Amino acid sequence: MKKFTSFLFGTIVGCAAGFVAGSLFVTDDQVDDLKNKVKNNDTVQDLKKKYDNGTEVVKNQLASFPKNVEDDSELKDFDDIVIDDSNENVAQSDNAENTVADLHDAENDTDVESPIYPQE
Repeated sequence: MKKFTSFLFGTIVGCAAGFVAGSLFVTDDQVDDLKNKVKNNDTVQDLKKKYDNGTEVVKNQLASFPKNVEDDSELKDFDDIVIDDSNENVAQSDNAENTVADLHDAENDTDVESPIYPQE
């Protein structure tokens, strides 16, 4: 934790010192001169045009995606469906016991050779 605190403190002090040094040592004329050099530089202007064209392509691609559907009425329709099988509860419990017994017998059946894992 001590290293992190030292790092954070150093970062803050370094940023503040850089800001103060930049504002005190760089005159407004130098800043204006630099802005004019960037504005008149063909390479920078070409990169700016390429960037703008690239962002337009991305915006167009994102606009072509379908919008999210806010209408969930179809999902609400399924809430109204109620399956009532209360008369079949007894039959289901017998069927469940038979199914479990069949599965148990199938697991214990070692006479059948598996095509994937042949018995040795």
